[in-house]
Amino acid sequence: MGPFALLGFASLWAGLALAEVVSDFSECNKYFYNGAEPKGFDQQNGVNICQRYGNEYHFATFYDKSNRIPVWSAYSIREGNCTDKKPIWMVEPQLSGFNEKDMRTKTKKDGNLKTNQAVNEDYDKTGYDRGHLNPNSFQCDKGQIATFTLTNAVSEDPCFNRVHWYELERNLKYQLKNECSDLDGKPFLVTGAVPNPKYRIPNKDDDDSRDIKRDAGRVVVPSHIWTAVCCNHSNNNEKFSFAFMGINKPDSILKAMEVTELNKELTKLYKKSSIEIFNDNCNEGSTKSTEVLKKITKELRSSFPHWDDEAGPLGGKRPRLSSGRKRKSLSGSGSSLEGGGREAA
Repeated sequence: MGPFALLGFASLWAGLALAEVVSDFSECNKYFYNGAEPKGFDQQNGVNICQRYGNEYHFATFYDKSNRIPVWSAYSIREGNCTDKKPIWMVEPQLSGFNEKDMRTKTKKDGNLKTNQAVNEDYDKTGYDRGHLNPNSFQCDKGQIATFTLTNAVSEDPCFNRVHWYELERNLKYQLKNECSDLDGKPFLVTGAVPNPKYRIPNKDDDDSRDIKRDAGRVVVPSHIWTAVCCNHSNNNEKFSFAFMGINKPDSILKAMEVTELNKELTKLYKKSSIEIFNDNCNEGSTKSTEVLKKITKELRSSFPHWDDEAGPLGGKRPRLSSGRKRKSLSGSGSSLEGGGREAA
């Protein structure tokens, strides 16, 4: 996504963008397959957020106040007036006890606003991107602006974000439009991040070496990024699902799998008793599931020079960045670049 500046409209966005911290997801459960939220992620410092902008709910997020990253965001695809313009990142005052619903930019007078959430300073000059879980490229109009909340962002390796995950998002969107939305189906997606408490930003040693003064280790860097996909359709033959997961590092391998396999992998990674993304398997393993996944992996294969010899469980091979392909660099100032799987300012 190309860089641009809309600082002059910050006050306008603040007045229109509302992200409600809620006791349950009843106000935004239309973004869940069968109206059922993912199960098994419960934790002491987790909060439910219905992400709203301009008096409309756009997606749902389960947020971890301790690690200061979202656990997952649930969303669909919205067609409309799409743009490459990027709003400024917002924060959620309610997470830090402020008696206001408006999602807005952080000011110097906010004091403890950053207690339970990440702020822009946590990412600056760390070498990590603010990576969207609900991709801005999947949304249009007001829904696209609503994705630019730090409650929808995790710290991603820039090569993983701008190369691996970007290519997956790009092909997912294309196939879901052609094979689901255009055929009267409804796509449902849940994208999440597995926290790795051993790795946090900002890094104290890095900051000390550059004489940067700020609180260190506030935001956890995820070990894995995952996404589960379901196309719901009245015709069961057109209904399909699958999932992808990758390690958050430059030479990551994206692994394709069925949603039930992802449930098992996440149960181990999150150290939970049982995780369930969708409340049934959304026709996983069907002929349509295999066909759509093969189309995605075919396109991914054309984007990556080298692939593992091992085939994925649904017939697709897994992409790996060539050792000879250069990692995209950050800007000269050291500021992170980000944008839902693509390079941005």
